[in-house]
Amino acid sequence: MVGLLAYTVEVGVVFAVLIAIYKHVYYGISYNKWERGYLLAATAASYVLPLLKVRYMMPPLPKPADHIIEIVQRCSDYDVVTLSRPQWTEGFWNTFTQSTVFENIIAVLFAVYMAGVAVKLFSFVRGLMKSIRLKARSQKVRSINGVDVYNTDVNTVAFSFFGNIFLGAKSRGLSDAEMDIVIKHELQHVAGHHSVDTLVFGLYSVLQWWNPMARLAARYSRIVCENIADSQAVGDGKLTDYSRLVLGLGIKNRDESAPVSRPKHKSSLVDRIAQLLNTDSVNIRRVRFYSALPVLAVAIAAYIVYAGMLTPIDPRYDMPVRGGYEVVAGFFNDQKICNADGKIYVVSHKLVNLRFDDGAVIIPPDEAVNVQAVGKGVTFNLGVYTVTIEGIDINDEHLASLAITDQKGKAIDPQLVFKM
Repeated sequence: MVGLLAYTVEVGVVFAVLIAIYKHVYYGISYNKWERGYLLAATAASYVLPLLKVRYMMPPLPKPADHIIEIVQRCSDYDVVTLSRPQWTEGFWNTFTQSTVFENIIAVLFAVYMAGVAVKLFSFVRGLMKSIRLKARSQKVRSINGVDVYNTDVNTVAFSFFGNIFLGAKSRGLSDAEMDIVIKHELQHVAGHHSVDTLVFGLYSVLQWWNPMARLAARYSRIVCENIADSQAVGDGKLTDYSRLVLGLGIKNRDESAPVSRPKHKSSLVDRIAQLLNTDSVNIRRVRFYSALPVLAVAIAAYIVYAGMLTPIDPRYDMPVRGGYEVVAGFFNDQKICNADGKIYVVSHKLVNLRFDDGAVIIPPDEAVNVQAVGKGVTFNLGVYTVTIEGIDINDEHLASLAITDQKGKAIDPQLVFKM
């Protein structure tokens, strides 16, 4: 869950940066077809770029090992010793991420995210089904080049949905010439498959329901598609007449009962008129778009390189423990110690002892195979390693031993295999 939430947030941040670049670099340069392609590509790029980071492998460096300073007692089954451990400060964040509280917070955040996805998906599907059913409830008035035109009672002027055009209640009273222009405009939406953009940004808003940039991008997409349809609908017609009609229909399409308030952003109607009156040639618009590409390329390259450097790959597995734990005795091998009686001993501790917090449980990694229960613990294989976790009862404490061996049975420091 932590990985999925982190990935989702990173996707949202990447998308926000891409839309910010669009807003300040590309928006309004009047090369609408390429702007449309940029917005559509941004949705896919936001999910792909986090997976393309150039990341280096971080060598597994174990923490400072324990050292024996005194053999307190020698028994037949085990030795009682006094250990000296070099100072090692975990830091608040590392300690917090190993706690049960952190696990609970992540579980709650994941539940909230999934609930939001479910609500948005229900709303999206409901709206989609209403558009599909609208065709069955509407009256077909004509067919133009295979595109059916329907009269509806929807409180708008007109809209299209894939291969169909729907004339709303606000189209009543338009002259034949104005109605022909409206239909010609909607035909451009159908020919350009602009409904695909609506579906793409609708689905993206489901996955990124918490991201305000998803809604802003959907708005930009609608404006660009309208600009494309406007430029193609004008054709050889009179630009002033078309722009006057666009302005009139735009005002008519507003909700007259809504209170007048200061808009939060520039009206899309203003943008459409400005685009229609733009006298720049196609070549000039193309040069403007191409000249801004280096900015985008530098931003993407910087993200791929530097974001990867900030998140190196640790090849070790996560600890197979859900909940908090503490290392009470680390791994050491062949330590020489001179006891008080003058005898020299060679002592090893070829495993790690852990103390579990209340509620902590053993959870083998997803990559584990041959998982088997062993007493109060478990054993499993991770690649060439065999991992054994066994419970130990000492003074009613929740203790366990973690031991790892390779194919030859040689003991391996668990800190080389697991992130502790």
